[in-house]
Amino acid sequence: MGISKHWRMGVFALVAALGACSSPQGVNPTMVVPGPRDDAGGDPAQACSEVAEGPMGKAGGMLVWNTADTLYVRLSGVSPWQLTESHAYAGTAAPGSWWSFPAQAVHDPYVDTFTYAFSLADLGVGAGDTLQVAGHAFFMTPSYSFAEAQGQVEFVVQRCGNVPPQPGKDIVVYNDINPFDNKGMANPNNQLMVKNLVVYTTSGPRDTGTKVLFDRGRQSVCGGTGECNDANLATMRSVIQAQGFSIEELNSTQGSITAIAPEVKVIFLWNPRETFTNAEVNVLKGFAAEGGRVVFIGEWQGYYDAITLENDFLGKMGAVMTNTGQAVDCGYNTLPSASLRPHQITQGMTDVTIACSSVLVPGPNDYPLYYDSTNTKVLSAVATIDVTPLPLGLVQPTQLQVSPQSIYPLLNPGSSTGH
Repeated sequence: MGISKHWRMGVFALVAALGACSSPQGVNPTMVVPGPRDDAGGDPAQACSEVAEGPMGKAGGMLVWNTADTLYVRLSGVSPWQLTESHAYAGTAAPGSWWSFPAQAVHDPYVDTFTYAFSLADLGVGAGDTLQVAGHAFFMTPSYSFAEAQGQVEFVVQRCGNVPPQPGKDIVVYNDINPFDNKGMANPNNQLMVKNLVVYTTSGPRDTGTKVLFDRGRQSVCGGTGECNDANLATMRSVIQAQGFSIEELNSTQGSITAIAPEVKVIFLWNPRETFTNAEVNVLKGFAAEGGRVVFIGEWQGYYDAITLENDFLGKMGAVMTNTGQAVDCGYNTLPSASLRPHQITQGMTDVTIACSSVLVPGPNDYPLYYDSTNTKVLSAVATIDVTPLPLGLVQPTQLQVSPQSIYPLLNPGSSTGH
């Protein structure tokens, strides 16, 4: 089977390694009915989401899927071809990773399919990570014709059910400034939440990052004397710096985000009011693919007049959640432990202080962090970022925002607390 120039260039040294395999041609296989096979079994119907499919020449094919803890690779013959010997490989994009976690078996007698299982933990990957999966097999027909083929599939590990996404490579959404201001941060649990936001373990080079970016540009209400100025975020800043991180200002304008320094681990986007271009979104996707975390801080409709922008940005990043603009629990309130949901960000917390948060509607793969005082409305959530780049060259609006009017006439639109 021909191999494209991309694969032939040796990014994964696939051809060279496959060349070391010996062909079974000329070998008389044992033609008996197969007994129980010591393969991994697995059922594609139990896949968390996607089942990827790829060809192996005209003689066979491969399926790839994952459950909560296992990656499955199934190699199959296309009638009348059957497997006589096969190998499967899975790894990340580092050179040579094809061969870092090999599973292989010799089939004698020949079989229709053989399924390999890889532990996701052993592979060092989780939901949202991209794997390169390869299969190599010899095939035979009942008339003793032989064939040899290999195939490759790029597979994104799927998140299962309501299991939290892997820390890093995620976008965390708060529609409330106040958990991070000095009054909110007077609660030790809020301080712990901020520590958890910046201190996490992930795969990728951003894991060892030492910088946190604050972006209070893009006409943010946080700029200048806004409610999230340096003085009002003094406690939050000290918590982050106590973890060994330096804080730098990004102060972006539309189109200005063209690269993110390699030492940056977390980016906070504070109430932005200028649309992110597709090129900027792609830079943030690349940042996430390396283990970076994006924290988007919005607000309720009336105080924050760019909810349409927020929802547009979340959709481009791959988060299905939307900000409804609805304001709940206005004035400072401490939500009880019952409102929290287990996650790396909420680990160790027993409550959280907020003030007038907007409500999120999460998508099926978005994971809530905490609910309102009635434990029925999601106020903060996290989603795995879809790192697939967006197309460039499209006409993009200069700004996406809704009219700055409050849908809650008794609330003060000049204050994030609503009072």
